[in-house]
Amino acid sequence: MQVTILGTGAFGLALGNLLHDKSKADIVFWTAFEEEYLEITNNKSYDRVLTGIELAPDLKITMDLEKALNNSDLIIVAIPCNNVREVLIRIKDYLNDDSKVILVSKGLERNTEFLMTEIYKELNLKGSVSYLAGPTFAKELIVNNRAGLTLGTKDEKTKELMLILFKDTNIEIEVTKDYIGLQLYGVIKNILAILMGSINSKYRGDSTNAYYLTKCYNYAKDLVTKLGGARETASCYGALGDILLTCNSKTSRNYSYGILLYTNKDEANNYKKHFTVEGSIAINSLIKLLKEKKQTSLFLENLSKYFNGSIDLNEVLQLF
Repeated sequence: MQVTILGTGAFGLALGNLLHDKSKADIVFWTAFEEEYLEITNNKSYDRVLTGIELAPDLKITMDLEKALNNSDLIIVAIPCNNVREVLIRIKDYLNDDSKVILVSKGLERNTEFLMTEIYKELNLKGSVSYLAGPTFAKELIVNNRAGLTLGTKDEKTKELMLILFKDTNIEIEVTKDYIGLQLYGVIKNILAILMGSINSKYRGDSTNAYYLTKCYNYAKDLVTKLGGARETASCYGALGDILLTCNSKTSRNYSYGILLYTNKDEANNYKKHFTVEGSIAINSLIKLLKEKKQTSLFLENLSKYFNGSIDLNEVLQLF
């Protein structure tokens, strides 16, 4: 099996390096950036996204898109959500009816408020599209720590290939047909992680943390269902598991930003200059999406105001 991974960010690199080591697949990376290509090729590392981690010395990486996609059985698109459309357009002519594409980017596309699979559908691309998500940090994924990922797919061949691919790893793959709901949890969990970082800075109690984390989970479940996701998706690794991980760990950029937002707004602003805080971007897109669907969320609107510094945390929690 040949697997092409488009993008050399933390998750894509970790996933590909793991599969290179633990599966029998031929893994090929593609990047559009010469700096990334040279660092990975020459140093067998990419410290900007995986500090202190050595990559396999024989990883295959190319800047030639045709070479990367030639004879590929699975194409995994692992790039920031606002670059997904551009890359899908670039690969359009290389896809056929048998192509299997898996998207892993979390978020809503800026200006359109499209989920990642909706971009694929709008572009009328050939092949089948699926979505992969789950609670795992790249530095733990790359060393094959026990974890679970959820594959959202309606394509039986993609399901079969993914189960084979991960068979000899410590990653359990569960499958749902609800790739819409799965993507929505990926949007919402980053927003709620910022909130939970601030809540834990304010209260510093495990009982209070559990109380608000439960409220976050129930809010996410209700909102995803309103937006067309299946209610049973809420128990998946990519839903419940991802919320538990992202909303509880200082390894999460969004959670760490939430801590700073409550304790020191200047430091929070500085943090955003150096790190991508997906939740602070996604919240406005999610509010716009709700309005397009003739729905509102006063809680989200107030949370956005808290992120912008126009109200304090207490005013948000009063509505929660």
